[in-house]
Amino acid sequence: MLKVRKYINISDDLFVVKNLIGALLQGIGVAYLVPVLLIWFYPDEISNIHYFVIPGVGSIILGAWLGRHAQHIEDVNLRQAMIASAFVWLTASAVAVIPFIKIANMSFVDSYFESMSAWTGTGLTMMRNLESYPHILLFWRAWMQWLGGIGIVLVALTILIRPGVAAARLYKAEARSERILPNLANTSRIIFQIYLVITLLGVYLLYINGMPLFDALIHSMTGVGTGGMSSHDLSIGFFNSLSIETITIFLMILGATNFTVHYRMLKDKLITPFFDDIQVRYMFFFLIPVISLIAYSLVQTGLYVGTAFREAIFHAVSAITCTGFGIGNLSQYPEIAKLLLGFLMVVGGGAGSTAGGIKLIRITLMYESLKWTIEQAILPKGAVIKRKVGNYVFSEEEIQEVLSFTMTYLAFLLIGTIWTMFRVNASLADSFFEVASAQGNVGLSVGITSPALPLDIKILLILHMWIGRLEIFSTLVFIVSAAMLLPRIIEKG
Repeated sequence: MLKVRKYINISDDLFVVKNLIGALLQGIGVAYLVPVLLIWFYPDEISNIHYFVIPGVGSIILGAWLGRHAQHIEDVNLRQAMIASAFVWLTASAVAVIPFIKIANMSFVDSYFESMSAWTGTGLTMMRNLESYPHILLFWRAWMQWLGGIGIVLVALTILIRPGVAAARLYKAEARSERILPNLANTSRIIFQIYLVITLLGVYLLYINGMPLFDALIHSMTGVGTGGMSSHDLSIGFFNSLSIETITIFLMILGATNFTVHYRMLKDKLITPFFDDIQVRYMFFFLIPVISLIAYSLVQTGLYVGTAFREAIFHAVSAITCTGFGIGNLSQYPEIAKLLLGFLMVVGGGAGSTAGGIKLIRITLMYESLKWTIEQAILPKGAVIKRKVGNYVFSEEEIQEVLSFTMTYLAFLLIGTIWTMFRVNASLADSFFEVASAQGNVGLSVGITSPALPLDIKILLILHMWIGRLEIFSTLVFIVSAAMLLPRIIEKG
């Protein structure tokens, strides 16, 4: 620790991080003002407007003050970007609690839980009787999930931060490494445009299939953003419509697919890039057997075969895409079905998408790595093995990074599961399910998440959502750096 501390320049770190956070806070402030537009459609909710305008303007002013020297930032190392990225999720969630506290009369911790769940695209909720809340508050949750889907940092890259090294570092700190175009600003713009087009398409399809326009907007935003927050307690099950469920499955899969694939499909005007993608193929490789097993277990409980497959397909897609929409009561599912859905939540969607989890490319790489190890033992000494998965070529260092990430991810999952199991007296399957849902930023629940949870479990799930959204390493860098910097800040003070 002492050796690491020598290489940290506290003045540089504070200057860089402060200015980056300032720029990002301005983006959050602008986001706060967007729900105000709903007053045109729901004028009777005008009494709630100041809960958005005041914190929104305040965030913009504070962000402008903190980021007033941002134009002088030329070089940002990855550690500084990780610290800023991790800190801004904590800050954004804290700033966004006001509407929940004032309109929904929730406690600070419950409001922070709701806010973190929304920004991280998780979807676990402390709110009940959703139909009783104002439209502006329900839109606020969905709007945060939509923005959180592409990342607060990516939105800021598109709008506020000029292109350069600082932007590239933030982009990588957000757990995104692929570029559609060589220029980062153009990449961000393309991703945003694709995201917006898919969302509008979702609104249209849901609306013409019988969903009210406001509900269509909410569910399209949280579907493409793989967040899963709904405007109804029963989620998609409220509508009891096969066509709406089919469209929602379509949106969830699009949201969990690498945006590079979307770009290639639009550019080539072909659907083949979708099925050629290795992550998409592995998604269906996992889905088909798991759906069959879940459906079989549901049939054993007395459900009709058609209903069993309908629920199994929807919930399996919702789990692997890390969306969190539901059409049935998961607390009544057999233990094996819960464990299978938990497995899909751990696997997650495609890298370069809005989904969470370990990510399909990492799971694929670990499987292929096992094959390469066996081949290395069989082939003659000196034989060259090309470590290629689909169109991706991996170095030994990258493979080791994937393995270390996966082990760390599972370790956090195990710790959270054991803690939850003993604290709330839940079964292993239920505890694993809830923690996997939080850490994978999914949002499916077996009923553990509620305002009645002990305070430490609420905080635990908040941390799992935060850690999962930034894929662990950014948060660990933030925690270690804070532990080293805090004594020095106090000493200088």
